[in-house]
Amino acid sequence: MFEAALDDEFKGLYIEGEDIAQSDPNTQHVTAALTAMECVVVQDLFLNETAKFAHVFLPGSTFLEKEGTFTNAERRISRVRRVMRPKSGYADWEITQLLSNAMGYPMNYAHPSEIMDEIARMTPTFHGVSFAKIDALGSIQWPCDEAAPQGTPTMHIGEFVRGKGRFMLTEYVPTAEKVNAKYPLILTTGRILSQYNVGAQTRRTPNSLWHSEDVLEIHPQDAEDRGIANGEWVGIQSRAGQTVLRTLVSDRMQPGVVYTTFHFPFSGANVITTDNSDWATNCPEYKVTAVQIARVSQPSDWQRRYRAFSEQQQELLQEAATK
Repeated sequence: MFEAALDDEFKGLYIEGEDIAQSDPNTQHVTAALTAMECVVVQDLFLNETAKFAHVFLPGSTFLEKEGTFTNAERRISRVRRVMRPKSGYADWEITQLLSNAMGYPMNYAHPSEIMDEIARMTPTFHGVSFAKIDALGSIQWPCDEAAPQGTPTMHIGEFVRGKGRFMLTEYVPTAEKVNAKYPLILTTGRILSQYNVGAQTRRTPNSLWHSEDVLEIHPQDAEDRGIANGEWVGIQSRAGQTVLRTLVSDRMQPGVVYTTFHFPFSGANVITTDNSDWATNCPEYKVTAVQIARVSQPSDWQRRYRAFSEQQQELLQEAATK
C-alpha cells in the first residue's frame, strides 16, 4: 500500500489501533506514503505519531469500554465485558458502522453479539460460536462446529486436519543486509519490560521512571575503538537513514552488535531500520541492520524536522480544542 501511495495509485487509509508511523521499519518511507495520500483516517486513544498525519482523527475505546470477544493463540474465544460506556459516546465497532453507512455500505448491528453471529455464519470453524454459548461454557476453542459443538481443546489428534503432514525443504536465504567497511556493525531492535510496544500508553505513566528514553547499547570494545564513553550522544547511520541516541556501554552486547528499543518517537529507531523483509512471511527485518556509529553533538536532521512537525500538530490540536 505504501508503494502504491507513493506511485499515486492508493489514495486513502483507515487505521484503527495501530501506530505505523512509529512501529513500522523505514519510518521515512512510511511517513512519505502517509503524506502522499488524499485521506488518512486514524481511530485511536491518543494523538499517536500516525495520527499526526491524519486528515480525520476519531476516538478509540479503551479495554474498559469494549464489549465483544478476544481470541488468543490457544484458539480460545473469551468474552470481553465493558465496565463503562465509551467516553466518546460510541464503541469502536459503532464508529466503523457509522462510517460504513455514510459511505453507502449498510451495516445495522445493534450489539456485538450480532457481529459474532455473522462471523459464525460465514466462517466454518466458528459455526457453533455465539455469545450465549461462550457465557454458558466460559470460553470456547475453535473449531466449534457441528462435529465439535463444545469446541476443540486439542487439535491434530492422531493426524493433522488435512490428513498426513506435509513437509517441504526450503533453501536458506541469507539477508541482503551485509556489513562492510562503511557499515561494520549490526543493529538489532526490541522492547523493554516497562514500556509496551511503541509506548503510546505506557509513556504517559510512571513507567517512564524506569525507562525514560531509547538508548543504544554497545559493547565496551566497540565503544573504545570509536572513542565513545558511556552516556555520550552518537549518530547511528544505516543505508535507510540516520538518527542520534545516547549510549549505554554494556557487556550484554556481543562485539559487533548494537541494540536499541523503539518506545519513544523522537529517538527515530525505525528511521534506520530498512524495509527488507523475509521472503516467505514478509516479516520486516528489524533484527538485522548494518550501521556505523560516531560521536556527535546535535540531533539528526530527521529528529529536528520531526520535532518541529510534531510541535505544529500539537498546536493545531490545542487550537481545535479551544474552538
